[in-house]
Amino acid sequence: MKKALLIIAIIAVFAAVVYLTYSVTFAKWHARRINDISQEYRIQDAGKRIAGYEWFYAQYHEIEATRVKADLAKGTFEETGIRQVLASMIAEYNAKADSIKTVGQWRASDLPDHINY
Repeated sequence: MKKALLIIAIIAVFAAVVYLTYSVTFAKWHARRINDISQEYRIQDAGKRIAGYEWFYAQYHEIEATRVKADLAKGTFEETGIRQVLASMIAEYNAKADSIKTVGQWRASDLPDHINY
């Protein structure tokens, strides 16, 4: 009986070690411990993929809408402010599009690589 309990305990400990070694929780802890931010779980995280994909679409359409606002405000006092906001939005889009190891890799192929002002 003691032998069977010992074998069960060894198997349980082995299973726990294997589970912890290959779990996302362990990968996150280990990445923080060794200060490695390029772990595959971070790059391939589905939530980050979707958020990055959606961000590019939302930002692109927001840029287009702000361009229309700037054209409508042409010659008015507000035009300068709108153009400054537009330049900032375009710079952010281009910066994220350049970051190919993080969010930039999730830009959809039907969106531009870079947006010109």
